[in-house]
Amino acid sequence: MSNNSSLWSDALRRLLKNRAAVGGAVILFVLILFAILAPWIAPYPYAYQNLSLGASPPSAEHLLGTDVLGRDLFSRIVYGARTSLLIGVIANSVSVLIGTILGLIAGYFGKIFETLIMRFTDLMMAFPALLLAIALAAILNQVYGLLHWL
Repeated sequence: MSNNSSLWSDALRRLLKNRAAVGGAVILFVLILFAILAPWIAPYPYAYQNLSLGASPPSAEHLLGTDVLGRDLFSRIVYGARTSLLIGVIANSVSVLIGTILGLIAGYFGKIFETLIMRFTDLMMAFPALLLAIALAAILNQVYGLLHWL
């Protein structure tokens, strides 16, 4: 790092040298742009369906074709980007919030809390994510079933 460049300018210069990072940033930017401009980009409303079309292949009217209910796939993908980005932002925000709170507790109270939080973190990191998702889905399905009968 030269004397007259800041830490941020050096980090940006190094980031721009990484072709994979730049490509990922471009894809993310386009996805965000599509999500924001969905009402103007999508040729059809999200839920518009034309049952007479059925599952048709791509054409000039439907860039990616239609599904079995005659809904335009391109429109649904563009609108779906909004939901996907929102879920990603919320999930990461919750993770940062929980991590910050646990880090503050561990740092403030020290040894016992720090050890407990670290062991819990080790347990969560050792548990396969797919198995955890399946277990949560099974538990939530049972809870929903119980609530449905009440």
